[in-house]
Amino acid sequence: MAENKTLFYEFPIQVKMKTNRVLMYNEEISELAEKIKKLKDIPHFIAFEGVEGSGKTTQAKNLGKFLKKIGYKVVTLKDPGTTKLGEKIRKILKSETKIDTIAELFLFLAARRQLVEEIIKPEMRKGKIIISDRFTHSTLAYQGRGRLTIPETLPMLCFIATGGVEPELTIVLDINPEIGLARVKERYQNQTTKEKEDRFEKEDLEFHKRIREYYIELSSYDENVVLVDANQDEYEVFKNIIYKLYEFSRSKYGEK
Repeated sequence: MAENKTLFYEFPIQVKMKTNRVLMYNEEISELAEKIKKLKDIPHFIAFEGVEGSGKTTQAKNLGKFLKKIGYKVVTLKDPGTTKLGEKIRKILKSETKIDTIAELFLFLAARRQLVEEIIKPEMRKGKIIISDRFTHSTLAYQGRGRLTIPETLPMLCFIATGGVEPELTIVLDINPEIGLARVKERYQNQTTKEKEDRFEKEDLEFHKRIREYYIELSSYDENVVLVDANQDEYEVFKNIIYKLYEFSRSKYGEK
């Protein structure tokens, strides 16, 4: 246990925290790590979802590092992205090119299909844990609830794209869209590159509120979806993610 307590000193945010809090945090995380090691299994496909600025990318990376530290083989992905085709599609979607709503949908589905066939299925067959920064529920939230112009066949189209391959656990990072968008704006102001807001970040507040409503509703009826309060700092959010992962896995798979 003692050596586990220093595992997370590599996180950059720790330099901003008081030493006593860092030590307490590492102790709490280490205790959860020991509990997870005693489980029969954990989900082999985990996806992060949430509105803009909720911290999905950061926490997906944090979870990947954590699971590797305690012995799991992990592959962390971005959807869209990761594959050569996915990265090309991502650049198109990130560009200022005007894209029809339905065309936008099919670009996301094409990138996801490639991701499933090229990486997710082969890596899962090797027994690796997949952690994805967004997946199908992003399409259902953004194109379905956000755009309000997608046909009722959207779930079927998503199923065709994934072939039924879906996360065993979806972690929704919940945050007020106004706070999330403020985080995004601050990130762009502090960056050294000339990256600009993407097509979704430019949407009005009501668009983002509809997306948040979708995720909250989803967590109320889907037992494979857990909601995590993302209004706290990175440490507290991550600790809650690990706790939710432990509780979900213990309930579903049991202890050794």
